[in-house]
Amino acid sequence: MKTQPSEQRQEYRLDASEAVYIELESEPAAGAGTIVLSRSTDLSANGLQVELDRALPVGHIYALCVQLRKPDQRFVLSGEVKWCRAAGSRYHTGIALYESDHTAIGEWKAAIAHRLHQG
Repeated sequence: MKTQPSEQRQEYRLDASEAVYIELESEPAAGAGTIVLSRSTDLSANGLQVELDRALPVGHIYALCVQLRKPDQRFVLSGEVKWCRAAGSRYHTGIALYESDHTAIGEWKAAIAHRLHQG
């Protein structure tokens, strides 16, 4: 667990490398969007940081699926890209999660709280 007071987020976060699937926008006639796989570098109740092979535009909102390994859980979430920085050939991206009735945000927050209390 780490905190980084120099950043905007002032909450505890977990160092965790978990699979995060991000659905990119699709062309209107194409139907479902393209899914890209990224890895989390940290997780919190209200956001996550991911590393991926492409830049995502700041301000865009994406559907996400986070796959936790221990315990094996999946969370369908929605989040907005708050920042995106190049890191060599990869990109580090900060995503703020949205409160939404059509996502598993409540279960996500409970799972993160559980992990934080396990220490």
